[in-house]
Amino acid sequence: MDYTPLRISTVKPQKNLTFDLYIFFKDQYLCYVTKGMQLSEEKYQKLKTQKIAKFYITENDEINYQKFLDNLLGETLSNPNTNVEEKVTMVEGVATSALERMQKDPGSETAYRMTETAAKSLRQVITSNPDALKKIFGKKVEKNEEIIKHSLNVCAISVKLAEMLKCSEQELEDLGTAALIHDISIPQLNKDDIQLFYKPKRVLSHEDKRVYYLHCKDALVLLQQKPWVNKVILDLVTNHEETLSGSGPNKKKKLTKLEEILSLVNNYDKRTITNKTTPVQTLKDMMIDELGNYSLDLLNEFKKVLQSEGILD
Repeated sequence: MDYTPLRISTVKPQKNLTFDLYIFFKDQYLCYVTKGMQLSEEKYQKLKTQKIAKFYITENDEINYQKFLDNLLGETLSNPNTNVEEKVTMVEGVATSALERMQKDPGSETAYRMTETAAKSLRQVITSNPDALKKIFGKKVEKNEEIIKHSLNVCAISVKLAEMLKCSEQELEDLGTAALIHDISIPQLNKDDIQLFYKPKRVLSHEDKRVYYLHCKDALVLLQQKPWVNKVILDLVTNHEETLSGSGPNKKKKLTKLEEILSLVNNYDKRTITNKTTPVQTLKDMMIDELGNYSLDLLNEFKKVLQSEGILD
């Protein structure tokens, strides 16, 4: 039987479950709560104390879980009594679960639809809660979770910048989904090559860059010919490392507005990870290093977003 992981934060206690819930313990999957029952608050808190981050469901229950999650998301994000911390934790859990599914099975329409839902939820919580973006961006994670955390950061900041630039609803949806899945092929690289993600671009050799940039074409291979992925999203994922100077892997110099936004935000967040610089220092470096790679107007609008969201405080 196939088991699918999901983040513990996407299942709330004292809710009737429409699926069997498993934990992985001592090399086996154990049914923890059966369909129709509730996860007690006591059990839930115990698992969190034990730092168990994931539950599992069977493949047969994916649709049931998705409906449960859609309802839970709607309730959580619309409830005025739910604090911003809870909302952020919920959408982070949904986005992380979605990305882990896409990495495991990039050809799955169910996994892809879940990333669409996650991107919309991230955008909703950021738009409705002034402190949400700062909380998402500032959260620390273990190294093995940094690639997924990077994707969440890029999604959140990209759509905020695009909103400020008055992008259309469809553009915001496409950008959000593309930003969330832009690095799904990095885990497909071999173990040594994955480490290139964590190195500053300035120390990468020509060969290192060639190998690392393969993740852009690899993502295209994973997503193309899937009728549920539109061309805008495909192009965004393929071109997220491109710059106006043509220094990216595809040597593309003319970028759409969305492509330039995604490339800029991807560059910024990756620099904060690999150079280990503060948000303020990273921005200062980019304003010098990246002139010519991005338009000055976009860099200035980006600075305004970081200032208004408190990321530079």
